[in-house]
Amino acid sequence: MVAAPLVKDSTHRLAVLGTSVTQNPVLKAYAEKDMGITLDMVTLGGGSAQQRAALSPESYDVYDQWFHDIDLSWPTGSIQPIDINRIKGYQKINLDALTGFSSNKDHIWKTTSPIDRLYVGADLSLSRKPSEQISMMPTIFNADTLAIINGDTQSFPDVNDWSDLLGDDWHGSVVIQKDSAISLVEILLALTQKAELDIGDITDLSIDEIDQFISLFSAYLKKGQFHRHWEVEGDLQRLTHVQKPLLCSMWWSGAMQLRAMGQSVSMITPRGGYRGWFGGLALSRSASDWALDAAYDYLNWWLTGPAGAYLCRQGGYFTNIEGVRGYLQNHEYEFWIEGKSARYDIFDNDGHLLYQKGNIREGGSLIDRMKSIAIWNTVMPEHNYLVRKWENLPWSKDIGD
Repeated sequence: MVAAPLVKDSTHRLAVLGTSVTQNPVLKAYAEKDMGITLDMVTLGGGSAQQRAALSPESYDVYDQWFHDIDLSWPTGSIQPIDINRIKGYQKINLDALTGFSSNKDHIWKTTSPIDRLYVGADLSLSRKPSEQISMMPTIFNADTLAIINGDTQSFPDVNDWSDLLGDDWHGSVVIQKDSAISLVEILLALTQKAELDIGDITDLSIDEIDQFISLFSAYLKKGQFHRHWEVEGDLQRLTHVQKPLLCSMWWSGAMQLRAMGQSVSMITPRGGYRGWFGGLALSRSASDWALDAAYDYLNWWLTGPAGAYLCRQGGYFTNIEGVRGYLQNHEYEFWIEGKSARYDIFDNDGHLLYQKGNIREGGSLIDRMKSIAIWNTVMPEHNYLVRKWENLPWSKDIGD
């Protein structure tokens, strides 16, 4: 990759704001070596990163987060459009992934599809109408689900959907994520599957529907349905001392971290569909001159392959899959992407065993899993009202307490 003028010779540092999903010392070292610059990784929890991105653009140059966060940071003017002509591998990005490869475009999830906030129009509005500018460069994506910790699906064959989060059989043994844009849609799916909540559009709750939801969810919190909640993936590692089976709302990267530690983790294939999410890289409004050139270099570096391959070994998917393929062994690609039986043992990036020879990834191939998205992470129109209600819920202690 050709660096922008003077980028490699500069003594400046590029500030990248994000979460632990994509920020780690290994990827940081890869990028710094290949680009010849120094990165300052500002790694926060999802909510804290969202707030800083929206309100303090001067504190970072690149925002590495989720597509649904654009609904918070774009209206504040903290993010500037990305010129796709400066993204050398842009044409290799598979944009079909932003719709879930799905022909099922009903109202339940269509309005939260990442493609609908990708392109920037002449009036700075966001839509799926192609243009020369985008709000965020698509990178990693996945279909997340439930997991059984300290047990397996054979021992609990009746666990097969989001409604199990609220089932009597798991009273006091459920662990959920606290981010409102993530956990909210999971609990909504659970309540609607149990026919306890009837709403018009699961992606756009009215004030009355939010109040109904909060009342029902609060009742489950008060009666002790949940063992704990977690905010960052490191919290999950504190569950290893718990001996009883737990039903956990889980990200794939977190599940693979636990597997690498020798923890028993079985991912569920939900009958009602997965919760989908999409990550990407955005440019701060404050990035200019050297920082803007370096930021574009950083975005281009992400499409070269090593970062995507690293994240694939954590269970993630990447938009430039052909670029990633060259950095995966054939049997790894077959297992993670094509959903085939493992021809050899499957290891993570540090050499820890994740799956044994003959195992198949839960849910199957990339296409099979992404076509089964029920809903994407969602920031609803009444987000501010919802968050105020959400934060005032009677939460139990988090995992770190």
